[in-house]
Amino acid sequence: MDYTQIKLSRDGMVGIITLNNPPRNSFSKRMLKEVYEAFKEFENDDSIRTVYMQSTGEHFSAGADADDIRKAFSGQAEDIPESFSELGSRLVECIDNYPKGTIVAARGLVVGGSTAIFSAFDIRIGSENLRIHDGDIYYATVGSWGMSSLRLPIWIGRNKMMDYMFLNEDFTGQQAYELGLISKVVPDDEVYDIGLQIAKKMSTAGPIAVRYFKECVRKAIYGTFAEARNYEVETAKIVGATEDSREGLLAVIQGKQAEFKGK
Repeated sequence: MDYTQIKLSRDGMVGIITLNNPPRNSFSKRMLKEVYEAFKEFENDDSIRTVYMQSTGEHFSAGADADDIRKAFSGQAEDIPESFSELGSRLVECIDNYPKGTIVAARGLVVGGSTAIFSAFDIRIGSENLRIHDGDIYYATVGSWGMSSLRLPIWIGRNKMMDYMFLNEDFTGQQAYELGLISKVVPDDEVYDIGLQIAKKMSTAGPIAVRYFKECVRKAIYGTFAEARNYEVETAKIVGATEDSREGLLAVIQGKQAEFKGK
């Protein structure tokens, strides 16, 4: 497909995806679809051993694209018929189950839906000025991409997950490291160089060993994953159909504080 909101390049055995949807690299439906297609393109390229994601501009991503959310609420015709939930969960599944090594490097904002994408990578490099924030419950929603209410509790633990969601803070790079959300904290101006350096190292690992090692890890931690995933999807539908959920998402778009009625 034609890539209009991301850039693809390569460095040796590393396939590079660069988010390029200025000024805030918000994840539009188009960008979610492009990133998914880029992963599939690199997966089918035997010369690529590791996929590395970075971004242009000041921020990794400010979350879901407000224009696409407005269109969904207003019932406007959309170029891409799939919902954010369908596109986002498909991409998270793709990255988590990817047969090759994956690494992401980020600075600035990592907000909302972009936290799910960021968290799905094998290795996550964050700069000192990183600000990661995922406040689904404060928008009266339950994550439906298979991350904040499903994978992260398994990966970082129950208490850290509660801190992450209920404190509802912009966690710095160091705080995110302490929560287990990122692998390494590096200086702001070195984050992409260090990310690419690690990506190149990862690309020298045995590709068959990488694929089977990742599958072994998934089998070790996802004993009841399918059942939990089905419950998350149903829960997200129930919560998403409430007045509070609509009010919460509209408040995000309008930049105001939502007032929830509990219905």
